Amino acid sequence: MKKVLLASTALVMSAGFAAADVSVGGDGRMGIIGGGTDDTATATVDETDLAFTSRIRISFAASGETDAGLAFGGSVRVDNYEDDQATNGTEGSVFVEGTFGKISMGDVSGAPEAAVGDLSGVGLTGLGDYNELTYLSNGERPAARWDYVTGDLGLHVSADNPGAADDTYGVAVTYSTGGISLGLGYEDSDALDTGHIVAGVTAALGDATVKLVYGDADDIGFTQYGASVDFVTGATTVTAFWRTADVDGVADGDAYGIGVSYDLGGGAAIKAGYVDGDDISDPLDAAFATELEDGRYDFGISMSF
Repeated sequence: MKKVLLASTALVMSAGFAAADVSVGGDGRMGIIGGGTDDTATATVDETDLAFTSRIRISFAASGETDAGLAFGGSVRVDNYEDDQATNGTEGSVFVEGTFGKISMGDVSGAPEAAVGDLSGVGLTGLGDYNELTYLSNGERPAARWDYVTGDLGLHVSADNPGAADDTYGVAVTYSTGGISLGLGYEDSDALDTGHIVAGVTAALGDATVKLVYGDADDIGFTQYGASVDFVTGATTVTAFWRTADVDGVADGDAYGIGVSYDLGGGAAIKAGYVDGDDISDPLDAAFATELEDGRYDFGISMSF
């Protein structure tokens, strides 16, 4: 994201601080979306309908450093201010960072998600984000996470808001060597009365990047797994993903997608995507419990400021 510097001011009112910076950025899109019914998609349309889709979001980031070298800062989007979401820590995030690692608080992902992440998505709008894995953490905010990286090894620990009814924590480890990155995490939720182990590997193979993921919540008989690939040639990136979720004795289903992005330069890109799936069921994620009838597609231009 290209950021425009708004301020760079020495804070002379306190000898404990050296300087602070505030920057602004954003993203936007405009295009079309259509295809089969999917209430979780950005724009709800009927099977044969076509709709416009557009959006702009402005984001702010602030950072500073004390005289002793302790870094601090935070970030938030304008649309996160509704109902005081940003001010009460349910949206946006803040951090402090030093030799002890980095501590983040607010709307921050759990340790397993930070270590493993999601499969690559497709399209202008994400088309329901069926590439995203299910995680237990970050359900009760403000959440907190500690990250410590030394060389190729990373350690991650997280906890949801302990003042909430649901006690959820996570631990994870990451390791990178050459063009291969590994992530392994475990999280536990009292409310769901289950643990969840998730693992992923990402490999750079020439112009292609391949990712494989697997997750298992054995106490409730839930498994998820999938793969994605990104192939870059010049200004064009072709992406494909496949994900499946299986619930013992209930249902199982798949979602898959393919998309293309052409970089126009300056933060703009032309994007198009298509997703489809069938009988998808996920007891942890209501958005992954919808049948995609006849597939969905979108096309347009994305913008990054």
